[in-house]
Amino acid sequence: MKASARTATQRWWDELERLAQILGQVGPDEVCCDGLSQRQCAILRTLVAQEGARLSDLASSSGITPSAMTRVLEKLEARGLVVRVRGAQSDGRAAMVRITSAGRHTRKQLDALMRERTGRIMRSLPAKRRNQVLEALHFLNDAIESAGCCALNAPVAKLVTIEANKWKTNPSGLL
Repeated sequence: MKASARTATQRWWDELERLAQILGQVGPDEVCCDGLSQRQCAILRTLVAQEGARLSDLASSSGITPSAMTRVLEKLEARGLVVRVRGAQSDGRAAMVRITSAGRHTRKQLDALMRERTGRIMRSLPAKRRNQVLEALHFLNDAIESAGCCALNAPVAKLVTIEANKWKTNPSGLL
């Protein structure tokens, strides 16, 4: 790899790591969320949209294994935020997951917190650039998703290939 390509790749890597670190600070944290982890908060939010889904379906849509989902749900259930109902569907062994009223209350608090934080980020951008930044964010999310699971941990060559393919569909590089 040429020095200039290595330098460009390093800049991308540095900025992606910085973004991941910043996003960890933007999302729910231990103080505001009653000690819930970011994964627990994300799954609680997912449960509202997929209430009554089977545990395996929730795991699949959350991008984690069923055993990891079970561990998360056990913690949420211990806090009274969700309940698992076993044998409620045609497969008597399958567990359905329902969010409790306490879980809905926590979810509303999380949503309010994230709306406030998102608004603060938006207001920090010049009004004329907000749509451009949103388009770039959408573009970046698409690239990360198309790289597959854990794209930021994927080989850098895979991300560079994604970028090259995106440039083919948007040669100007403008969003």
